[in-house]
Amino acid sequence: MIKPTTGTPSFGYQRRDGKLVAHPQEAPIRRRIFELFVEHQRKKTVAEILNAEGAKTRSDSMFTGQTISRLLQEEKVTGIPGEAQALVPKKLFERCKAILLAQSREGGAKRKVVHLFAGFVFCCCGQKMYVPSNAKKYICGDCLAKIPADDLEAVYCSQLSAYELPEGLQSEFSDLTHLWPTLSFETKREIIECVTSRIEIDDKKVTCCLVTL
Repeated sequence: MIKPTTGTPSFGYQRRDGKLVAHPQEAPIRRRIFELFVEHQRKKTVAEILNAEGAKTRSDSMFTGQTISRLLQEEKVTGIPGEAQALVPKKLFERCKAILLAQSREGGAKRKVVHLFAGFVFCCCGQKMYVPSNAKKYICGDCLAKIPADDLEAVYCSQLSAYELPEGLQSEFSDLTHLWPTLSFETKREIIECVTSRIEIDDKKVTCCLVTL
């Protein structure tokens, strides 16, 4: 039995009469993502091409490798009878899936991420912030701005509470604000990679740039 679909449709879709149908502007971009990935086999390259062409996510953000990764893995784009219109041919989806699987096997063990927001935190001066050894703060190497890691996580969780998760995460994390403290480091990191493009720190505020897919 097909469960009713709720929440914001993922990129490429719009809701009509309770079903997911192709969005006239987004659907061609969604299919192009698969076509470009087969051609170039690099998520970052696909994002760069789309950005160069002026394509934007629904939140008017630029595409990132993380965004492309998520959009490549939603199998419903091949169509679900009575629920979702097909945006991508099944054969094309399976080709991309095979490439992703092969790359995962070739990559071997990934470098372990030690700090929850590593790679996403930027100072207002434009420099990426990092956590020095034996420290619990993200620090800018240029202007020495800093923020405690625990404070940053609390602010991120607060801003995330007003964010509508992509459909693929809604069923599992419907009440994310209350669930967050109970989640493992790995699960938190996966959510951050899926929905975050950048976190900006200045003297007075923290801005979490969350991507609507």
